[in-house]
Amino acid sequence: MRKATLAALLLAATVAGCGPKYSFPSNAVPQSVEAICRNENQLDVTARVAGRTLGALFYVDDILDDKGQIPKEIHEQMGKIMQAVSRVSLSTDMPLDFCVVVIRDRKHLNELIVTRSVDDTKRANSDALGVEESINRTLFGQGKYQLSDTGEKSFVLKEVTLEDFLAEQIAQRIRFGFSKKTSPDEDPSAQQPFVLVDGVFNRGENGTDKKFRFSVLSLKAEEPQETVLIALRTAGDVLKGYRFSNYEEIEILDYLNRQKLVIPRDAMEDYQDKKITEQAVLNKYLSESQTIQEAFKLFGFNLSENATTDTEAAPPIATAAP
Repeated sequence: MRKATLAALLLAATVAGCGPKYSFPSNAVPQSVEAICRNENQLDVTARVAGRTLGALFYVDDILDDKGQIPKEIHEQMGKIMQAVSRVSLSTDMPLDFCVVVIRDRKHLNELIVTRSVDDTKRANSDALGVEESINRTLFGQGKYQLSDTGEKSFVLKEVTLEDFLAEQIAQRIRFGFSKKTSPDEDPSAQQPFVLVDGVFNRGENGTDKKFRFSVLSLKAEEPQETVLIALRTAGDVLKGYRFSNYEEIEILDYLNRQKLVIPRDAMEDYQDKKITEQAVLNKYLSESQTIQEAFKLFGFNLSENATTDTEAAPPIATAAP
């Protein structure tokens, strides 16, 4: 997906929550979303509630046009559906934390997923968040969906947790950060970097060992410690912005440079409050990481047998794993 297409879709999502205020009883929340979409926008959606997450699903024939782009019509439909989901979530007695919109195509089984925090929507509506920050706090995902064994198209909404939302948002911001550094708009000859970023929140056994884990594989030339610092800064800014501290440590893995940063929460908070410097963090918590072969396996690739293990050599060729 091209950068312009992604930006347009996220901009469409920022209209969520705008419009008149209504009251929707908790026993009819999904039906309220479906009625708004049907009566006001002539869109046939299916809505679900999972825990504190409200989501809506909409089918189209094909998500991409002949040029491989998301058509304007789908951008607009996604924005209207998110607006309906947000309106209901903001005016109901049901406790809801997240809004999700899923667009699926019938032809190729592709799906687009947009996720927003209800609190972020409230803050955006009150001008406590600027447009750019509001977009940055919107999660955009894409992938494939599967039909059931009987060929039916089921909609099982997964509840979004704050920890997972923050992990994915930090990973997304890291990816966007690398893209902005080599924007073709600024330098027509610049090539988009090959960057893979994965972010997860591990809860450990019995929910005790709470850890954010970010894995970065970037084939763009960087200073040896720059990739780790980009991830550290991003994680620090996001967690501070949400005032989130319910974790034990943050682990950042830079596979190309074979570096690992494991920083405990107390040290991270000192860094966020500028009580310790980036260099002090690196000096104390940076160590050697796994090999690049392990990195490619983590992200679902197999390396050719002749690939070298020397990190100073040319990057090995990766082939998609079966």
